[in-house]
Amino acid sequence: MDFNLEKDFAIFDKILSLRPEISPDGLKDDLQKFFLPYLEKLITIKKNKNSNQGLIVGVSAIQGAGKTTQGEIVETLLAHFNYTSVSRSIDDDYITHLELCRLRDIDARFIRRGVTHDIPLAILGLRDLREMGEEPVLVSGYDKGANTGDGERFRFINPIAGLVQKLKVIEEELIVDQTKQILPVLKLTDAVYENRELILPTRMGSDIPIIEPLLSKELVDFLQPLVGQEISVSSNGEKIVFTGQTSTCLLDHGLPNGWRLVTKKPDFIFYDGWMLGARQIQDESVFDADLPALESPKAKQFAKDINKRLFDYEPLWQMIEFMNVLLVPNYQISIKWRDQAEEVLRAKGEGMTHQQIVDFVHYFWRSVHPAIHIKRLAEDETRTQQVVVINDDHSISEVLRVYKG
Repeated sequence: MDFNLEKDFAIFDKILSLRPEISPDGLKDDLQKFFLPYLEKLITIKKNKNSNQGLIVGVSAIQGAGKTTQGEIVETLLAHFNYTSVSRSIDDDYITHLELCRLRDIDARFIRRGVTHDIPLAILGLRDLREMGEEPVLVSGYDKGANTGDGERFRFINPIAGLVQKLKVIEEELIVDQTKQILPVLKLTDAVYENRELILPTRMGSDIPIIEPLLSKELVDFLQPLVGQEISVSSNGEKIVFTGQTSTCLLDHGLPNGWRLVTKKPDFIFYDGWMLGARQIQDESVFDADLPALESPKAKQFAKDINKRLFDYEPLWQMIEFMNVLLVPNYQISIKWRDQAEEVLRAKGEGMTHQQIVDFVHYFWRSVHPAIHIKRLAEDETRTQQVVVINDDHSISEVLRVYKG
């Protein structure tokens, strides 16, 4: 691969402008130490495949380890080398809010999403992208901020140029803040991309409630009087255009996250997650250690019960052809990272307190513990192809074939 650190480095100007915490000199070091050798491995594997299918690359890391930033750098490099790529997260494949509520009726310990994914949906999305041809592919998305942070998968496609969606404004009985209400909603009826009708998934998700703050005030005011009418949603490249029978509303924000329409066949499919690759451990005595978040008997039992659920994820993990683990040996630093990220929000009167952050992070550690499941994944040379050791300051310490810590 031909990459000149001086001549070609300008491709990262946008990333560096949006992420001032990244040092240009540090990025140059990481390019030589990690990113360029990493891509050389992936491109070699892709070239040696006996088919035209995309290569599915897993990226497993705890929250805050840098999955998003590294993903942006990798995609920028691949585009420079004329390869196409799509990035997805296991967070795109959570079960719907209704399914989460039903799960809580059975087991009230599921106070957050955690290990509650729609595994068949996740497998289908990866398979469709891997085998994609000329036709566009719809892949699921998830709005983690909906339903007061519980999240939701919506029956809606994120607008792009060339896509026209038809939606009807109707009234439905919904559960909002744990109470049933009759509310106007947006119901997707059909979608067309560049004059081709799209086949919508059967279990696409929920209709969109026409309420704030899920939708912007401007859009709520536009839609509420249109009950019983059909509207179209499109994009002119700069604005999202809502067109009713007699009026139009133009927006550049204020919509929930929906499904994604992928229009170009990807050479590489990156699939990341905080618990990606975590497998059931047969010897449950490992959960009896007094690790952070596992101090109480109830916490240990919850960890053991979640461990059993990981067996169901095996078919999804088998889709991954190259597993890259971003390992943070001092995993407890992730609480500090999250605290730093919330400081800006707290200054605005928003965001979580330090104790709320601890409770939030510990819930996920009880589900999939970094010192147990993720460490074992990094040590598993049969299922992991690369381990990137991350320092407390987010810099890369070393790149290993397998971790022997």
